[in-house]
Amino acid sequence: RLDVWLETRLDGCSRSLVARCIKQGLCAVSDRQGQAMKVKAGLSLRGGEQVAIEVPEVEAPSLEPEDIPLRILHEDADLIAVDKDPGMVVHPAVGRHRGTLVNALLGRYGLAPGGDPWRPGIVHRLDEDTSGVIVIARHAEALAFLQTAFRERQVQKRYLALMHGSPRADFLEHSGWLGRHPKDFRKRAVLPEGQGDAKEAYTSFHVRRRCDGYAVVEARPKTGRTHQIRVHATALGHPILADRTYGRSATWPLRAADGEGLRRQALHAWSLDLPHPRGGRLHLVAPIPADLAGLVGSPLTPLV
Repeated sequence: RLDVWLETRLDGCSRSLVARCIKQGLCAVSDRQGQAMKVKAGLSLRGGEQVAIEVPEVEAPSLEPEDIPLRILHEDADLIAVDKDPGMVVHPAVGRHRGTLVNALLGRYGLAPGGDPWRPGIVHRLDEDTSGVIVIARHAEALAFLQTAFRERQVQKRYLALMHGSPRADFLEHSGWLGRHPKDFRKRAVLPEGQGDAKEAYTSFHVRRRCDGYAVVEARPKTGRTHQIRVHATALGHPILADRTYGRSATWPLRAADGEGLRRQALHAWSLDLPHPRGGRLHLVAPIPADLAGLVGSPLTPLV
């Protein structure tokens, strides 16, 4: 589709913005012979077409500080580490300017580290329904340092995941390349190397406990692709419990013995071990949240 293809090529442009530009007549497409084609968002591109689009400048949102409670795991002059709640979006986007982690951070710290005005200080991201550790830079130098650390894979990430079924072994791994799903722009998929926007990805899964119908697993992603753990888990035949996008269970919402309901994907950013801008390393651990704790059972800590 033309709109999906343009979204992958235009950094910072959502599919809805691309579709609006197409509807307003700001996009032109010519076939291989140079003949103008009828343009619509769902136009199927075959290869060899020429596409031109005029995208009006999008103003950065007026970010409003908000008084939203946060669980702070660590703070110093360079960075802040937060235990993010499930259901909280990390940063504002078109049509959603309030209630995000950035709004809460502005209300508490008044961040102004430079970089992307939509994501001030944000070094990495977590999905809306993934809980756990997220790190935010407090100034431009720390932001550049931490972004480099993540890009060069100097950060060790551990996730707690509940995976459907009974894995065939206590150690599983997947190294499939990830890219945009060919039929659903909202999803990612394992693709052949070099196809489309596919990028190298690797995740290992270490079974910590086996339960009735699911396994408690420690996931260790070496790369940080969108939806990586969720897609790799599904590709291995053991999707994350209650994942509405990649493997929603017929018994969703699941309930532990204490009655706590699991109404979001069972994925928690458990720990981060990363270099600190002033030297040394920082080890951060986010406690297992209540909606997962009852399904995990007795307390667990990340493996060294």
